[in-house]
Amino acid sequence: MNEVHGVASKTSRTWMIKGLLLSLCVGIFSGLVGEIYAAIFYPSESAQNYQGFRTGASIGLISTLIEYFYIRNVRQSWIRRVAFLPGLLVRILVLTLIVRICLVGNDLLTQYVRGLPLVVEEPFNEQVRDTLFSMALVIVFVILSQLSSIIGFKRFVNLVVGRYYRPVDEERIFLFVDLVGSSQLARKLGNVRFHEYLSEFFYQADAAIVGTGGEVVSYVGDAVIVTWPLGKDKRKNARCLQALKILDGRMKMSASHFEEEYGVKPEYRASIHGGPVVVGECGDSRRQVTFLGDVVNMTARMEGVAKELGVQVLASSEVLERIEVPNGLNIESIGLVELKGADREFVLNKLVFATQ
Repeated sequence: MNEVHGVASKTSRTWMIKGLLLSLCVGIFSGLVGEIYAAIFYPSESAQNYQGFRTGASIGLISTLIEYFYIRNVRQSWIRRVAFLPGLLVRILVLTLIVRICLVGNDLLTQYVRGLPLVVEEPFNEQVRDTLFSMALVIVFVILSQLSSIIGFKRFVNLVVGRYYRPVDEERIFLFVDLVGSSQLARKLGNVRFHEYLSEFFYQADAAIVGTGGEVVSYVGDAVIVTWPLGKDKRKNARCLQALKILDGRMKMSASHFEEEYGVKPEYRASIHGGPVVVGECGDSRRQVTFLGDVVNMTARMEGVAKELGVQVLASSEVLERIEVPNGLNIESIGLVELKGADREFVLNKLVFATQ
């Protein structure tokens, strides 16, 4: 368990560093936009004390810090619990306040540095224009952030840049994670409470997935499908197993919470496989990135085999050969298994957490 804590702590630090770097980049970009804006509308003052840059940078930096560290990644953030439109409006109101504080604060700071009286002397029409311009940029940022949270950040970026506008051949690792006994639990808890239970489980899984660079392909009923790039670096390929270790650790640590809240500890099954797939955009009114190939189908079939054998985690030898298995995981070969719909047999392995 100590090792799980260590991996989770390292992942948390990585997430924090990414958030700080993202906030810094957004702040610098916003500062440059602010400086250009000041040069256009306040040419006689733009070179004095870099007020345009300071204002834009402070708005971008503070907005991103709040979005990344509070709204998007804190489970108890009440803004996360409301619907899209109300949540959007609340965020816009909060960010409007931030914009006004940054505009007025930087204006007063400039006056202080220049030894002038600390009075907001900017004409009302200019205040309105500055606020509306800043808010327009912030609203675009919030909408993009909301959309990326709905369809996934990586998938959102890929759609925007058109990476998969035409089908692309890639090698990918796929992980299927499925709740055990979900049908009985749904009948016991009722649909609404079961949805809350499932949402809590998916949140725990998402933290492990995103923290290790994974991408959620989709949620299908009580299962989540995840993917990572499959490259030549065995240590990098091991992120899928690190994610499982973190998830397993989080499940153990939150077991008492689930028991108190829902009367049952969560149990799951997982299957891992990897290989070549075709990745491309599909659809018209609702475009999405899809992954096609036997690898995806066989990973799903393996999850079924895991259920039949009563195994918690099942992985193919094909993918394990390209992964540096981290400490804390033991591999037990099951042997050749014929998967439904396959034209050959697969060597499957049972993965056991050393802490079990």
